[in-house]
Amino acid sequence: MNLSREGWLEALGLTEEEVPPLVILEGTWWHRTRYPLRLAALTDVRELKFPDLYWGRYRGIPVLFCVAYGAARAVEPVHALGSVGSRAVIQIGSCGGIQPGLISGDIMLPESAVIGEGASQYYGGAGVAHATPELVEAAERALRARDLTVHRGLHLTTSALFAQPPERVEGWREAGYLTVDMETSAVFTAAKYFGMKTASLVFVWDELSRGRSFLDSYSAEEEARQARANEAIFEVALELLELL
Repeated sequence: MNLSREGWLEALGLTEEEVPPLVILEGTWWHRTRYPLRLAALTDVRELKFPDLYWGRYRGIPVLFCVAYGAARAVEPVHALGSVGSRAVIQIGSCGGIQPGLISGDIMLPESAVIGEGASQYYGGAGVAHATPELVEAAERALRARDLTVHRGLHLTTSALFAQPPERVEGWREAGYLTVDMETSAVFTAAKYFGMKTASLVFVWDELSRGRSFLDSYSAEEEARQARANEAIFEVALELLELL
C-alpha cells in the first residue's frame, strides 16, 4: 500500500494528536484472553479502523496494542504506525529456550535476532536484525528490579512453530542461539525501516533443550514463574514510554 502519512491517519482513524509514541505487539494464539488483560491497563480504549489494533492511553500518553501472531502479521502494525510517526515498537510474548541454562519463566531480551522468517526481506532485512541498546538496557534494569531472571544475547526468529525436530534444535544450540520465537526479527527489521526504536521482551515457555514444549505439563511453581514473567513484560514495555 502506497499511502501518504495523511492517508494512513485516515485509514487508521487517528488524528495528529492521537499518534501513539509506543506500539506494543504480542505474539500469541490466545488473543481472546490477552486483549482484556492488557487493555485493562489503558484508559479511553477503542479499536481503530483496522481490526485488532487497539488505541488507548497509559498515564495520559497514547499507546497502541495489538496481538500479532507470526512475522507476516507483526510487520503490519509496525508499517502502519511507523508511517504516521510512532517512535518505538516493543515485541512481547513467549519464546522457546534453546540453551540448557534457560528455564521456563526466565525472560529473554534479544540484542540481535537472526532472520529465519520471510517478512524482513521486504523491509531491507538480511541476516541479523538488532534491538535498540538503550531500550534493552532499560528493560533489563526494570525486570531485574522485579527479581526476575533475565538473559541477553542472540535470538532466532522462525516462521514454522511445529518444524523444530531435535536435530534442528541441536543445530540452533551449536550456533549459539539462546531462544527462538516467530516475530522478533521481523519487528526489529521493520522498525529500523521506519526509523523506530525497538526491543523484544519475551519469556521462556518451551524448554527446547530438554524436549519440553508448551504442550507439556509444567509444575505449579513453573506456571507461577511463567505468569509472573508474562505480567512483567507488559508492565515494563509500558514503562519504556519514559524513554520516548
